[in-house]
Amino acid sequence: MANFEEQLYRLVHEYKQKEKLNKELVAAIQEKENTLCELQQRVSALENNYNNLKHAKILSLNDAAIEETKGRISRLVREIDRCIESLKK
Repeated sequence: MANFEEQLYRLVHEYKQKEKLNKELVAAIQEKENTLCELQQRVSALENNYNNLKHAKILSLNDAAIEETKGRISRLVREIDRCIESLKK
């Protein structure tokens, strides 16, 4: 009977240790899940910022490209005018 009580005590003790470990692991998992959620939100916000910057850069490049194209067209028109004047002579 004493042997049975010792085994029962040992099993109850191991059960309590395992239960405590399980609670610690569940808490650690919950903490990791919270951290993961926060990081996913941060990644999403950073991706949004990146896309906004990319669109802004495209728009600014388009403005610069428009001005550059206007300049090229003006130069071509002046060159055509010079050619027309030289043909008239």
